[in-house]
Amino acid sequence: MKICDVVFNSIWYDPRVRRQMIEYKNQGIDIVGVGIKCNRFNEEKVAELRQRFIIDLVDAPQKGKRNVVSRIFKKWKEYHLLRDAMIAQKPDVIHANDITGLIPGFWAAKKLKCRLIYDSHEINVENYTTKKRKIAAFVMKAIESYMVKRVDLMVCVSHAAAEYFEKEYKIKRPMVVTNCALSEDIPSLENMEKNDGFEILNHGQFYEGRGYDVMAQACELLKDYPEMKFAVRGFGKLEEFLHNAVDACSNPEQFRFYPKVLVQELIPQATRSHVGVAITEPICLNFKLSVSNKLFEYAAAGLPVIMSDIPEHRYLNDKYDFGIIIPDNSPQSLADAAIRLYTDKDLYQRLAENAKILTREVNWETEFGRLVEVEQGWVAEK
Repeated sequence: MKICDVVFNSIWYDPRVRRQMIEYKNQGIDIVGVGIKCNRFNEEKVAELRQRFIIDLVDAPQKGKRNVVSRIFKKWKEYHLLRDAMIAQKPDVIHANDITGLIPGFWAAKKLKCRLIYDSHEINVENYTTKKRKIAAFVMKAIESYMVKRVDLMVCVSHAAAEYFEKEYKIKRPMVVTNCALSEDIPSLENMEKNDGFEILNHGQFYEGRGYDVMAQACELLKDYPEMKFAVRGFGKLEEFLHNAVDACSNPEQFRFYPKVLVQELIPQATRSHVGVAITEPICLNFKLSVSNKLFEYAAAGLPVIMSDIPEHRYLNDKYDFGIIIPDNSPQSLADAAIRLYTDKDLYQRLAENAKILTREVNWETEFGRLVEVEQGWVAEK
């Protein structure tokens, strides 16, 4: 069986696509990745992947004028480049990631008469939120509605998103393959050295709606517990705001800033902390119906998780009881949950053990393995 995994960006920087390719390879499947060279393209990093996979990175057209017509033309050209790259590989199955991968994947699958999987990482039309992009949202949703009814299988990242797609497009409920960790990326937790104090970690890109500002505002509320420390690891546009907010506190020494690390280093670094924070503000459908990679990364590091009350967080915590769901995303609620985990040792230990159970039962090999079984069944039918 030969599978073509297509994504509308550089494969190296999409952790879900990288996990797909690793597991396909581990299953002994002939896997080819097709993507676009982007401004973060790194020959050395891609060379590391080439030791395991065949990768076809197409050269995107050069940026031209920034008017609507030129942007549409550039996008259209990129779609055709990806389509041609997939056709040249002659796969049995095309695994298209997101709507921007689905469009060229749909064309290629039709030409090749092969199977097509649509893997939606998010509610794609939610990316078009400004008034100027309302037309684009309408067009993309119409395209998605048409194509999703004609794929062989749709996959998404959460049960909440699966329910949305089922109702919105009146299709069979998509298969859920959540953004959990690869077993091979999960370090041994025996005799793991911890950072000093009791550290509550939030890692990732510093964007709005991800709880970083809430942590900075909650720092002052920990001043009666000097052993407790908030910590962030990453980078992003909120970095200056976070530094200023922490500097304004009376206890800035209780807030730590760690530099960004490679994706594959996130879990090993997280093991040194004590609690993970996965706050998601439901500011749009994407945030409300998704589930953060970091939630599974914290669990894989053996950390109880403080999480926001969105559907997928509640679904997972009701099943595995590995953290605390806060009633609202306020600094007080975050501080209260952190203090509770610090002071209640029995609760902390129980949640930490349950996080390990979650990781054993919900990992990429078991989740993605169900999809591989479907694909292997298709090939066996030939």
